[in-house]
Amino acid sequence: MKHDPKFAAYTHPAGGWGSVQSLGRSLARERVPVSGARILWHQNKADGFACVSCAWAKPAKPRPFEFCEEGAKATTWEVTTRRCTPEFSAKHSVTELESWTDHALEEQGRLTHPLRWDAATDKYVPVEWADAFRAIGTELQKIKPKAAVFYSSGRASLEASYMYALFARLFGNNNLPDSSNMCHESTSVGLPESLGVPVGTVTLDDFNSTDCILFFGHNTGVSSPRMLHDLQECAQRGVPIIVFNPLRERGFERFTNP
Repeated sequence: MKHDPKFAAYTHPAGGWGSVQSLGRSLARERVPVSGARILWHQNKADGFACVSCAWAKPAKPRPFEFCEEGAKATTWEVTTRRCTPEFSAKHSVTELESWTDHALEEQGRLTHPLRWDAATDKYVPVEWADAFRAIGTELQKIKPKAAVFYSSGRASLEASYMYALFARLFGNNNLPDSSNMCHESTSVGLPESLGVPVGTVTLDDFNSTDCILFFGHNTGVSSPRMLHDLQECAQRGVPIIVFNPLRERGFERFTNP
């Protein structure tokens, strides 16, 4: 699948009603315009679920729409009615799929069967769950527990991650890297040397008492938009927000919170 992106000058603000319209298109494209909207109403709420794309915890006093465009789109991809059946895998080799964009692969929908790569055909072929578990168990029995690594996606749900972690520990180790902490290996090394702890020390409550905010190389509107409500309140009470960024990103020039 060819991917030929188009680039053009953009004069409108980042965020705003353009983001709302983009989310609406995503809900329609994933065929969940009504059910998806109802699910988003509970995103990052006390009676709902936490966004799989954000590191911030659920706020104590959430807004009616307590999610960002990217987090909402991630949810629409999770609840999509699109389905990727074995027929799709039979048509495309793994080598071909490696040339597809992440977005194009995502748009095929949720997998309906467990799949296993067949080296002879270079395609994913469906297997029964019992056969998949049996194959995994056979390989695990050949090695010592500490030789196994239980990798997972950072977008996995809390419940799925919890069960996966229990399985790993019952097997005999806690080697549980995911795509998120692999991205943060640099901070796990750098932060202890500079701050003494391997994780960030800032919480959402800190914004209520801060007198100045500094951003270094960070596009908040894209990378951490859940902070926007708190930043908006800081700006309204006169807290200076100073940004150092070598990239002239649109969200720093004009941004609208609808």
